Amino acid sequence: MASILLIDDDPQVRSVLEGFLNHDGHQVVCAANGREATQLLERQDFDLMLTDIVMPDQDGFEVIMHVTLQPDRPRIIAISGGSSRLSQQILLAMASKMRIERVLAKPISYQQLSTAVTEVLATAHPATPPQAQ
Repeated sequence: MASILLIDDDPQVRSVLEGFLNHDGHQVVCAANGREATQLLERQDFDLMLTDIVMPDQDGFEVIMHVTLQPDRPRIIAISGGSSRLSQQILLAMASKMRIERVLAKPISYQQLSTAVTEVLATAHPATPPQAQ
């Protein structure tokens, strides 16, 4: 199946989502924050990146911006449960304006995640962004 980078600062959420993805036969690598994820992305290629938006050290928006500038970038699903400053709806709306394939609201059921991952992986690989001249 697919190689997936799962990024979430909540160990409990990370464990549940990793279990869902493993159940579907995916190879999952986990990161606890955006900085850890960025380091992993420099060393390994992934088919899909599933990232939380609100995280310490480097948030999901920063990781998404970094990844979308890379050639052969992974497909991206952003997830959020909201924060004390911004609602879940606002964060997901902001993420949906970025070069990503899907947004999902927490809590996420097995069926929601499985369906989203299957559909996103079935889409054409994202195009490399045009180079500035």
